[in-house]
Amino acid sequence: MHASPLPTYFTASAMPEKNFSYEGNIIKSAEWDRDFIEASLNAIPDIFYVVDTDGDFQWWNDKLPQRTGYTDEEIGTMNALEFFTGDDRETIESSIETVLQTGEAITEAEITTKEQHTISHEFRGVRQTDAEGVPTSIIGIARDISTRKHREDELKALNTRFDLALSQTDTGIWELDIASGTVRWDTTSERLFGYDPGEFPGTYVGVGSRVSESDAEPSAETADTAGSEPKYRPEYGDRIPAEDIDRVSEQLEHAIKTGEQYQADFRVQPPDEPQRWIQARGVVEYDHDGQPDRVLGVQTDITAQKERERELERTKQTLEQKNERLNQFAATVSHDLRNPLEIAQGYLDVARETGEEDAFDTLERSLDRMESMIDELLALARTETIDPETEPVRVADIVTMAWETTQTGAAEMACELPASLTVVAEQSLLKNVFENLFRNAVEHNESPVTVTVGELDGGGFYIEDTGSGLPETDDQSVFAQGFTTNDSGTGFGLAITRNLIEAHGWTITATASAAGGARFEIRTDGS
Repeated sequence: MHASPLPTYFTASAMPEKNFSYEGNIIKSAEWDRDFIEASLNAIPDIFYVVDTDGDFQWWNDKLPQRTGYTDEEIGTMNALEFFTGDDRETIESSIETVLQTGEAITEAEITTKEQHTISHEFRGVRQTDAEGVPTSIIGIARDISTRKHREDELKALNTRFDLALSQTDTGIWELDIASGTVRWDTTSERLFGYDPGEFPGTYVGVGSRVSESDAEPSAETADTAGSEPKYRPEYGDRIPAEDIDRVSEQLEHAIKTGEQYQADFRVQPPDEPQRWIQARGVVEYDHDGQPDRVLGVQTDITAQKERERELERTKQTLEQKNERLNQFAATVSHDLRNPLEIAQGYLDVARETGEEDAFDTLERSLDRMESMIDELLALARTETIDPETEPVRVADIVTMAWETTQTGAAEMACELPASLTVVAEQSLLKNVFENLFRNAVEHNESPVTVTVGELDGGGFYIEDTGSGLPETDDQSVFAQGFTTNDSGTGFGLAITRNLIEAHGWTITATASAAGGARFEIRTDGS
């Protein structure tokens, strides 16, 4: 079935005669014959072959024709390189040279079958020499590793998809060896903590330590409970705020003690980078004795998630504030409008019965007050949802325009703002702010009153007057809807002003001026 008989080094005549015992029978090595050796070589699952120094086949077992589809007659006329194409042919050719030069070699290549299919194999070859040490042939075994290769390819693809998924979510992998305290990080984890690739020390001790409480000075709080129980303390230099370190340490130690999943959210401050939030998760693995062996985990940048949570909280607070103001608005409409309406209805009856001019005058004043209140209520409602279209504007110019359009009577205005002072605002809304505050100063004080506008240190401006000052109440109460000390006032002017200020992201506070009057400070830095 093969091109030639077994080489002489496989025949019984080439073996020294030696007796050995098998199940009580004395057998001589000479009894090992050619058929037995052939049967043995054909029984192995791998291709067994012998080629000369040129790569021509001298002998092979039956696995070679079975696997390649060539007949024994065809194989007898072939060179070993004919079973390979492309780079694989170069690989085998180089391997043959290595065996002849060094005595042995191991390599991998794909056999191409007669039907042009390829099968991955691992080749192990050893050199045979004559009595003078000259190479005469190569004996080799080729093992089918296609299943292993397929699994390796699947694993590689899986790892690629896994790496891609992790990279898309800014997730790094880490492993803690509990016994040695050694931590392994991937490059993503290094980046999350602000380390350059390869800069992370690679050991837990390098960035923290597993210490016993008895190794440190006990504090007053722990003096009674201090023991020798070890604690993991990931002190990443100054990269985790101190208030987060204890919590992270306790959560990791709790996971190791209980076997529960480790989970911790904490802040990281990389050098020269914005602070970020990290979410770490890990599971504890155990050795064959059931002792905690290591912790495997991932850590993800959740900065964007935390920012969304903060934004949702801010939105919630804003909605709650607007809801509160809406309730105030409804109460004001119900109460404050009802009063002048009742007055108007009463004097309407009087006017009908008596025709007195004073009754008509009172009725007209009540209707005018209702009209003013309705206008300002609508203005207040609009400021709840206003979104300013801002641009840089010179504050002094707005002050001048607002004073000219406000009925100020005998009042005087002193603008001490530098001509260069600008803010980013919607011009018409900022003008409305000054108009409301100027009107408030004039209507709530006896003439003559002086109104001064000046610049605040740190960003912003103030408006103050020389009047009688604010009522003795909480400074923020003056901005409540319907709050007024003037019988003819609606109580909405300052509430509207506050809404316009806050729509720009600014803040407004009320206090007393140096002259004892009212002073309103608008800070444009949001503080």
